[in-house]
Amino acid sequence: MLAAVVVLFLAAGLSDSVILTKCGLKQQLQTSLTLPPNTTNVLAQIVCHVQLTSNFNTSAIKTINETEKPHESQGPRRGRSAKNVRPTKVTPKPHLESGEDKNEFWTLYGLFQLSDHVVCNSTQRHSLNLCGLTCDKLLDDNISDDVACVQVLINKMTAVIPDPETAKRIHKMISLIYQPECANAKASVYFADCPQP
Repeated sequence: MLAAVVVLFLAAGLSDSVILTKCGLKQQLQTSLTLPPNTTNVLAQIVCHVQLTSNFNTSAIKTINETEKPHESQGPRRGRSAKNVRPTKVTPKPHLESGEDKNEFWTLYGLFQLSDHVVCNSTQRHSLNLCGLTCDKLLDDNISDDVACVQVLINKMTAVIPDPETAKRIHKMISLIYQPECANAKASVYFADCPQP
């Protein structure tokens, strides 16, 4: 009886998780994202980052200590999926009056590994909550809110006069998930095995 309950619990916990494919994500992003002009390879770079940080898993969660260099402290990024990363227990610290959250840990959520410092509210720390979401919304199999959040980030970063504090936080989040292998990803090569529309 106990074994049946455990199996049902695990099945229910995994039911909201989806592993996407590179070509499937490309297709969804092409129809949902509005990218700035003359950015042919940005879509390939975004999908490449998704592949290397979350392994296309919609329920991936990672916690990173911001004082460490993410690429050195976490081991090799290639082929590493979120299920192989043990989350670090986060102890919330009180919000500081300066407006700067000095908490050393950043928790990254979902397919795009978006941070609770910037895009969503996890109740663990102060957040800009640019996307107006609770972080658990970035962990389900519905990626429409994840994609909409990425669009918010693109819009904030490409605004004529971006807010400096918001831009600083977004850059920090991007630096935590940045994969050097993706910086020069070319759409024609990266998506070569995807069916053409």
